Amino acid sequence: MTTFDPPADTLPDLASGNIVSPPVPAYRSSSLPDIDYDAHPAYGGILPAATLSERFHALRVFAKSFAFVTIRRIVDYENMPLLSKEAGGGHLNLSSATRYLTMFASIRAQRFLRTLIGTRRAAKPTNETLFQRMKSDGVACMTLSPEEMENIRQVIAPCFAHLDERRAAIPVERRKFDDNVYWCTRSRESKVFETIEEVFRRHGITDVASAYLGRPVRVKHVNPQINDDDYTFWKKQFADTDVPDPWSTYLHIDATYGMLKCALYIHDIGPDGGPFCYVRGSHRIKVGWFEGMIRRTNDFCGFSGRKPEARKKFMALPRMLRKKADFGADVLDDSAASKSVREGHFAATSNYGNCVLFDGHGIHRGGMVNKGERRCIFVLLAEV
Repeated sequence: MTTFDPPADTLPDLASGNIVSPPVPAYRSSSLPDIDYDAHPAYGGILPAATLSERFHALRVFAKSFAFVTIRRIVDYENMPLLSKEAGGGHLNLSSATRYLTMFASIRAQRFLRTLIGTRRAAKPTNETLFQRMKSDGVACMTLSPEEMENIRQVIAPCFAHLDERRAAIPVERRKFDDNVYWCTRSRESKVFETIEEVFRRHGITDVASAYLGRPVRVKHVNPQINDDDYTFWKKQFADTDVPDPWSTYLHIDATYGMLKCALYIHDIGPDGGPFCYVRGSHRIKVGWFEGMIRRTNDFCGFSGRKPEARKKFMALPRMLRKKADFGADVLDDSAASKSVREGHFAATSNYGNCVLFDGHGIHRGGMVNKGERRCIFVLLAEV
């Protein structure tokens, strides 16, 4: 069982707004873990060598997905409105596509105009301590006041109620990640956005995100999320083998870009409650454009999965393309990479605050609940 024991340090001062430094050393490597999949007991160590036909098929799927992911990157898709949430409709049809393209063209034109007249620029950080912490560590823990948290709880309560109702209608064994997440929209939950934006303004969080990313930003998404000990997505990764789940299971980097995220704890979260975890300083890892696209592509097309069929397709790729954004379960416990990651790993339990701002390009994980339930709000800050 994977647990996250907080370091035995003196507990930090949790005064409102206080920014806490992670009590671990920074990640020492300049790259993500290098995994030898040919020698891995769940990959090359057990799977048969791919046939020529399987290699061509895997490359064809990868190439199509790579092209699609590249187009998304070029048009800055991640920083555009969600088609199904903001443009209307849950499926791609002529009406929703037309509305989305209209919104897309309008936003791009506005950005171009603001660039021309010099108003599309990053804010100056009003919270210098928070800004420096983010630059050095990629993560910062702070404490919002009881009044601020109560205001957030009140406006977000209907969203959690909707999420509870949805989850109750889905058997645990059929529940997927998206079934545990509720997507707030400005048109429907405007009070939620207003409340969180006011709290972020007061603590300088939005200005820091803007300065950090080098572009104007605002709260883009607000996502209440529920995880419990029945949802064990992170266990038995290689169920068809006798390879145990490693300590590093579910460590990953985000496939998104151009944004910061913030986790707000609705209640106290301890080591077994699925705390957000981060490898301090790992946001400074040098991941080139091509490598980043490879990792995103494998996640997008399903080659990052751990079921036998997904692993076979992944191993059918050339060695240079065997890279994942979700790599944690593939790092063996006795490897140098595991030791390096473990040194800088920090579990942000409630002892260190109720608000965790982080750069998703760094190595992180969360929601791995061993006992009880975790209710958390994830807020995405990006240019809108």
